[in-house]
Amino acid sequence: MKKILYLLMMTSYVSFSQIISSDLEESFSIFDIQDIYTFGDIPSYIGDINYEVEAYKVLYYTPNENGELVIASGSIFIPINPTCPVPILSWQHGTVVSDLGAPSENISNSAIGIIAASHGYIVVVSDYLGLGSGEGFHNYCHADTEASAVIDLIINANTFVNLLDVETNGQLFLMGYSQGGHATMAAVKELEANFINELTVTASAPMAGPYSMSEAQAEMLNTVYPNPGYFPYIIFAYQNVYNNLYSDISEILKPGFEDLFDMYDGTYSMNDINESIWSIASELYEIDSVSFTPLNMINEDYYYAYQNNENHPFRLALEANDLLDFIPQSPMRLIHCNGDNDVAYENSVMAFESFSPFMNEEIFLLDGGSFNHSECAKSSIISAKLFFDGLVNFCDETYLEELHSKQKILKRFNILGQVITQENKNISIRLYNDGSVDKIIVF
Repeated sequence: MKKILYLLMMTSYVSFSQIISSDLEESFSIFDIQDIYTFGDIPSYIGDINYEVEAYKVLYYTPNENGELVIASGSIFIPINPTCPVPILSWQHGTVVSDLGAPSENISNSAIGIIAASHGYIVVVSDYLGLGSGEGFHNYCHADTEASAVIDLIINANTFVNLLDVETNGQLFLMGYSQGGHATMAAVKELEANFINELTVTASAPMAGPYSMSEAQAEMLNTVYPNPGYFPYIIFAYQNVYNNLYSDISEILKPGFEDLFDMYDGTYSMNDINESIWSIASELYEIDSVSFTPLNMINEDYYYAYQNNENHPFRLALEANDLLDFIPQSPMRLIHCNGDNDVAYENSVMAFESFSPFMNEEIFLLDGGSFNHSECAKSSIISAKLFFDGLVNFCDETYLEELHSKQKILKRFNILGQVITQENKNISIRLYNDGSVDKIIVF
């Protein structure tokens, strides 16, 4: 196994850290990547396989909620032997509880990283604080530490790939789904506020994220929820950060539920936690899973105080992690499905309505339809990738109009793969009579 080790001496956190170590976990041939397309049912129009790929697991320093440097883990996917400087794509993953579920622990299954790198992107994926091989508790949906973990890895990736004789071209794309949408928005906000001399955001695609933690997402407390384990995750994370939500967990959670904290130690999955919650609800409160809401876990007195006190610590914690109080300075595509039953679609509507009147750059809200949170993920990610492909500078550009001048267009698709009759301002996909495809942006 090829290993690069960095010796580092640091006394304080300034604005970024260094990679401590890296391991080449796996290399992917053209044939390996083609198998990912085939067995993952990946449409060919999302991009050509131009490069073999090397995937590294890295350890690096990033600040925790107290500003102390701790070890975080992540992965970097690199196209092999590109012929020119290449762009960076930062992928932010969705909710993970188990350390073994973190992206760096599943590099061979990281289709997004492998495929995008094979097209010509350097792909960086942070596990975030406290997941994978990282230190500390994971601060779930805490904007500041999400942003710092993501940005530190992006900055360090520039230096790391240079050591492997790969040069970056200055373009930076960020995308993420679910919690990753929240982390993407947090990173864009921080980058454009405090890192303009180091990094420039080319474009971003936050997808299905809880950008309005205190309103749109909080309103789901009283709805039947597919993943009730998300709520205690928020409680424990914000207690870890702010240390004022409770003196004892029994102040918030009803008997039976107060013992859930131990299940967030990195050894259990969200499915395990959900099943435990439903079991407690059934055995102690005679509430079945199809009727259970997160509110069924909360003591009535605590919830009453939260509802009636504008300065309640839980309300202030949620508000501190809203991401509607800035104006993106780069193109952004918000992608969300209106049938999402995990992260309210209203989160994206509120973000769009907050940003769009003041945007200097283009911003779009793309409604993927009446699909639930899981069903919406694949089409959203494909949409984000195609959006970036319309802006990226790859090594070899193909002049598609000349290439296809003698071919007949059989069908046109929108970026969700739906047949359309004419091209619109979104990216469109053309299928030709010889079986080839291309991606067109109509301005």
